[in-house]
Amino acid sequence: MRPHRSHRRRLHHARASSQRIAPEFVRLKVRFRVEIIEPAKITPNHQEITLPITIHIPGALREFTAGRPRVEISLTRGTVADALTALWTLHPGIRDRVVNEQGQVRQHINIFIGNENIRYTGGLAAPISEGFEISIVPAVSGG
Repeated sequence: MRPHRSHRRRLHHARASSQRIAPEFVRLKVRFRVEIIEPAKITPNHQEITLPITIHIPGALREFTAGRPRVEISLTRGTVADALTALWTLHPGIRDRVVNEQGQVRQHINIFIGNENIRYTGGLAAPISEGFEISIVPAVSGG
C-alpha cells in the first residue's frame, strides 16, 4: 500500500530534515541482516556430547526421589556442580539437605565421585566424565 501523494511529500521532507514520522508512513527495506556474535557463543554444527551420569541417593533422601535409589542424568558439561544442579532440577527437595544457603556442601554430607571424596578432588568444581557415578553419603555418628 502506497501512501497518498501528499503524504509522500511529507515523508520525503521528514527524511530530509530528520524529523520523526508516524509509523504508518514508514516503509523499511531490509536487504541484509547483520548480527554480531561473541566468539564464546559460537558452537560447532555437530551435536553437543552428553555425559550419562548416575547419582546414588542415600535412604534418608529417597523420599524426595519417589523412592528411587539412583537417578540417571545426562550432562553436556562435566562438573559435580552441574550434575547436582541437574539433580535438583528433577528433585528440588534434595538441594536443601545437601548444600547450605551459600551453596557449599553441608559438613555432615560427603559426596563421592567413584571412590574419591570431592572435598579432596576440587569440591563442586571437580570434573566428571562419562560413566562416573556420584554418591551422596550422609555422615554416620554414634557409639
